[in-house]
Amino acid sequence: MAVIFLIMTATAFAVWRLLTPEEVAEHFDDVPLAIAFEGEDAIKINKSVSSGGYHFTLLGIVSGEGLNGIKSSVHDIYPDRTYAVISIEKEDGSMIPGFGDKDSESKFFISPLIKGQKPWLVNIASMNGGYRECVIDGVMYRLIECDGIEMFADRGLYLCINSGTFYDIDAFIYDERSGEITPNPDYKGINIIFDLPLDINKADHKKADEYLKELLEPEDDTAGVDHEEPIIDIEKEFENGAVIPESIKEVTFDEKGMAYYEYGGSKVGLSIEHFFKEGETGVWKNTAVFGSDEERILVQIMKDENGVITGRAIKLK
Repeated sequence: MAVIFLIMTATAFAVWRLLTPEEVAEHFDDVPLAIAFEGEDAIKINKSVSSGGYHFTLLGIVSGEGLNGIKSSVHDIYPDRTYAVISIEKEDGSMIPGFGDKDSESKFFISPLIKGQKPWLVNIASMNGGYRECVIDGVMYRLIECDGIEMFADRGLYLCINSGTFYDIDAFIYDERSGEITPNPDYKGINIIFDLPLDINKADHKKADEYLKELLEPEDDTAGVDHEEPIIDIEKEFENGAVIPESIKEVTFDEKGMAYYEYGGSKVGLSIEHFFKEGETGVWKNTAVFGSDEERILVQIMKDENGVITGRAIKLK
């Protein structure tokens, strides 16, 4: 009886001590989002998976317009946003260090994915996404956000988690025919897929197709202008950033022509034709930004006169 009581108590404590999505939003002083997570449109999920020595719990998700108190050009252009909260615990029960600790850890890539869309092209990085992160009582909480994904609810949606700060193409298997994305059983790091149970009645096939067309085939409105096509906010943010010398290296290609850049144990897949105009050389192109507020990294690529494509990482000072 005593043994059974102790086991039940430990289990109850593990569930009790996790914050709710609204409490996480409140921790970031985001009152509008906290209210949204308490509303009827929010979905409580509370599903857990262990991988790579960590225990990940997808706590909840909510989508809609005007849910966040943050004002930015991204929210003006794409007002419909999706937010999700994930908790991360050490599987052995030890506490995750805080961000001020020299052993702090934040090397997880967490992103929504869409069934039928190549995950290395359509993920949180390309969908105007980002995240906030905190460690409370030894548990890490990540609040992610990106353009609204409810419009894809009838296609199938996932939330992926892999080791590193980029989407790792080795962590998951993408089936070209079915569009399904599954964890690679041979991958040595963290690779988790959650199904996202969004309301299929909120799907909008036409809107989703238009969004994907804009995302994957952006209009070129700078023809004849001899300068880079940066995302202005990113360029301003990183204008005083420092290039990491050891990060400068050539990209590699697979048999399908997809380029890959690796740095710091992380890998990002790039469709080169989306970055360079015909004949354009010597210009660094912004591809993605990752990391926490304490350590944000911008990845850039450049093509030289010989067609060699080089990548580099810039650290925000």
